[in-house]
Amino acid sequence: MDPKELQLWLSIINTLVIWAVAIYTYLANRNRVTNERITSLQGSLSSRVDSLRADMDHRLDGHADRLTRVESDLKHAPTDEDIKRLHSRIDDLAGAMKELGGEFKGANHTLQLIHSFMLQQGKS
Repeated sequence: MDPKELQLWLSIINTLVIWAVAIYTYLANRNRVTNERITSLQGSLSSRVDSLRADMDHRLDGHADRLTRVESDLKHAPTDEDIKRLHSRIDDLAGAMKELGGEFKGANHTLQLIHSFMLQQGKS
């Protein structure tokens, strides 16, 4: 092999190596950029999910507290038996009020008669 032919082959090999390195660098950089973007997105999504999880936990704690208060208040609410007893007592009270109303009507009528009698006594 003469030196010109050797130089030609070395030049071809050099060009091929440079192109191979360029293609490898391009692919490696593209892969690196893609990996960086994916890592960035994973970090962003992870922080958003953590934020949403913390917000949801806070809201659920608030609902749990409110539910506990409602359950506590319901323990002190009147039962059906309590309401039946109250209804019975109110019925008794209504009956007593009707009796008093009748007695007051009778007393009023008596007072009207006494008043009328006293007015007529004063004229005679």
